[in-house]
Amino acid sequence: MSLHLEAFESSIKNRRLRWFLTDSLISYPPGLHEQVYTESPPFLKRLLVTSHKSSESWKLVDAWDAVFVPSTPLEWSLIIAYIQNTGKPSVVFITPEVAVPVAFYQKCVGLTTTITFSMISSASLSPLVNFDATFFPPAKDLENFVDQTNSILKSLITSDILRTFVLKDAIRDLRAAGATLVVSSIEESKSSLYWYYVSENHVKEKGLLDSVIMTVLRRGPL
Repeated sequence: MSLHLEAFESSIKNRRLRWFLTDSLISYPPGLHEQVYTESPPFLKRLLVTSHKSSESWKLVDAWDAVFVPSTPLEWSLIIAYIQNTGKPSVVFITPEVAVPVAFYQKCVGLTTTITFSMISSASLSPLVNFDATFFPPAKDLENFVDQTNSILKSLITSDILRTFVLKDAIRDLRAAGATLVVSSIEESKSSLYWYYVSENHVKEKGLLDSVIMTVLRRGPL
């Protein structure tokens, strides 16, 4: 790699995160479990915000404490009220098809962690929301999205760091190390480039129910 990157070690508690996906597989992406569920104190509420356009399979990804399908400003306000009333550390997952009001992200600051899934193939290069960290898919998947990844990196990082960064070389080395990229401005004045592991060792203990659920997920939308 033409640039030495540090490991991402910042806390994501009460942060706005964007997590890029490369395909339509409905599940937690590799590396998410290690980044999210190793936080201390742990998240005690897991919430899903989805839409009528999203696959119903998202509801099977986790044992959600609540599932929301908002379509009006009032319904978005009810999600905020729910989070405020729980009084427990919460994490909100948002499916790629959801059009999230900017005001929702603003009200979540200091209140909860939000993780917005987005498809890297259709990523907006001028987001209205300033995410605290943007996580990229495994390096092996980024090989098919080099141009998109380069464009996203250039839109997020304003420093000269990318002048010595060759994405194709980085992908090769990151793939060998079982890692990939994350851009973060947490505890910093500007965004910087880091790496994180994308281990898939977070799969739950196998059982009949787990097997059935995974079979359903692999079939795509219900």
